[in-house]
Amino acid sequence: MHAFHFDTLWHDSGAMEMVVTNLSDDTVVAPRLYYGSITRTLMPSKAEGGRFVRRQANYHEYAADETMALAPGAQWHVTEHSLTRAAVHSNEGPKSGAILLSSGERGKTFVADLQAAAPQRNEASEASDLRCGVLPQAQSILVENYHAQTPPHLLVRGDLNLQREASKVSALTRRLHPLVPVPFVLAAPQGTIEVSAKLSDQRDDSYAIRFAGGAIEISHGAGQGLFYALVSLAQMMTYAQLDPKTYALPREGEISDAPRHGWRGAHLDVSRQFYKLGKVLRYVDIMAWHKMNRFHWHLTDDEGWRLEIKAYPKLTEQASATGMMESILPQLGADAAGQRGFYTQDDARRVIDQAGELGIEVMPEIDLPGHCACVVGAYPELLDTEEELESYHSVQGFGNNALNPAMDLSYTFSEKVLGEVCDLFPFDVVHVGGDEVADDAWMKSPKAEAMMKETKLKGTFELQAHFLRHLQQFLASRGKSIGGWEEMAHGGGVKTENCLLFAWTTVEKTAELAEAGYDVISTPGQAYYLDMAQSSDWCEPGASWAGVTPVTQTYSFEAQNDSPALAKHLKGVQGCVWSEHLTTMERVNHMVFPRLSAIAEAGWTDAEGKDFGRFETIARLMPRL
Repeated sequence: MHAFHFDTLWHDSGAMEMVVTNLSDDTVVAPRLYYGSITRTLMPSKAEGGRFVRRQANYHEYAADETMALAPGAQWHVTEHSLTRAAVHSNEGPKSGAILLSSGERGKTFVADLQAAAPQRNEASEASDLRCGVLPQAQSILVENYHAQTPPHLLVRGDLNLQREASKVSALTRRLHPLVPVPFVLAAPQGTIEVSAKLSDQRDDSYAIRFAGGAIEISHGAGQGLFYALVSLAQMMTYAQLDPKTYALPREGEISDAPRHGWRGAHLDVSRQFYKLGKVLRYVDIMAWHKMNRFHWHLTDDEGWRLEIKAYPKLTEQASATGMMESILPQLGADAAGQRGFYTQDDARRVIDQAGELGIEVMPEIDLPGHCACVVGAYPELLDTEEELESYHSVQGFGNNALNPAMDLSYTFSEKVLGEVCDLFPFDVVHVGGDEVADDAWMKSPKAEAMMKETKLKGTFELQAHFLRHLQQFLASRGKSIGGWEEMAHGGGVKTENCLLFAWTTVEKTAELAEAGYDVISTPGQAYYLDMAQSSDWCEPGASWAGVTPVTQTYSFEAQNDSPALAKHLKGVQGCVWSEHLTTMERVNHMVFPRLSAIAEAGWTDAEGKDFGRFETIARLMPRL
């Protein structure tokens, strides 16, 4: 896919200059530009640098010379002098546009704002109460003064990788904050503050930003450091526009920063409530804005199977639906009629691709062996026919909802499903759940009884551990590690090698798992489960099995404690969005934010760098779903 960045500049003479930057790896020959603008070309055209082709109302098209070759990083300038009107606002320039290639391909094109004829004056503010608008809080902020008026744009040019990342962050900013100017442009009037970057020997995801009046210099590690630096700059620019009395762009000084934890995760349960693809993509965008880097996509549960699996079409034909005529009756959705929905594998690739562009890995969760009520509803042959119906019930009340480790079909089904998942998701951890199997599951199954006699396994959890160790071995054969909830350590557990467990029931479980030798992610219900009610008020929505969790409690929680094992095995922190109570988008936003922002800061900012008053002020400006 070819990629381009499209800037427009207004000139005092009344001309409009269009600048196309080639962000692709390939040279493009004789491109065409089309765009829609309410400031229109007046025929006959008086264009320089390109040939006017046609116009229909607001549609315009220009062609480059047939011999022009636009190299990677090079720019094509077209200036139109014949216009129907003078632009007086930035939105009177191109609103949309793209590059047409000679092959007929339409290149992916980001369209920046129309820029004014001259940049704002570069003066320092003497206000002592201005702040640097960044969340998570950076490790070190040493600012001498701020710009008296934050400019609308920063200029990025020269280095192709820097231009690509800046265009990407501008696109992210527009999606999340569409009413503010995009932070970065690749062409600008003389005098615009310029951003440069250089690779240094810092840690992979670390960065430093030095402000020197009319210039900004980034130094960064080889990982995502450049991206994170540009997100920080984009936040500074955005929040200075939204709240100029509190925030401004530094004029002189330096910021240095690095993440505290390698795993900075956010989970989303799309089974209990189905979120359309656009909302999932926005969730990923919000994660990137918070510098989070692991998206835990909870794709299956009792109430619905949400991922296309080609080997088992009934999973999306039947198991993706609840309703009066379905095997799973209407549950906790906003609509009493039930709900239906799933993601195609192409949908999943779109999420993976967008997340990857933003430095986020996607970890899929396929819940096994429990939480499979919708699965056995669609494929009843996965049940032991000699076992009584509803011989056991899960904590949520579903009968016989766990795949039976004594049945060959359980292994065949799981391997085929996980095989497709491994092919689809490039991340090296696949989460298989392993949680909340009823403690008497399979105890009335003749097949399970016979297996226990033959293998000497005892009880539900030893059977479950046997099943999960098989899945661990299968995933290892596909080059993957197994992930799961803390119950995967029960019944003898899975092997500690190539395994990542998520501690959730108590704050102490993280250290317990680490001391048992497991790599672990801290996500305790008492702090990081975002379906927990935020107060004990009767009308406050949410669950309460882990108590109430106000944002102050989420913000102050520290996963690291005195256990020496955590120094080795604590891999990070994660917020979990369980959707039983999130029946409207208003409830989602009320319960997830600002607590997700608090978890993002815990993943990045050392304890001594936390300040709830500062956090609370900026968190209200962060984007919502």
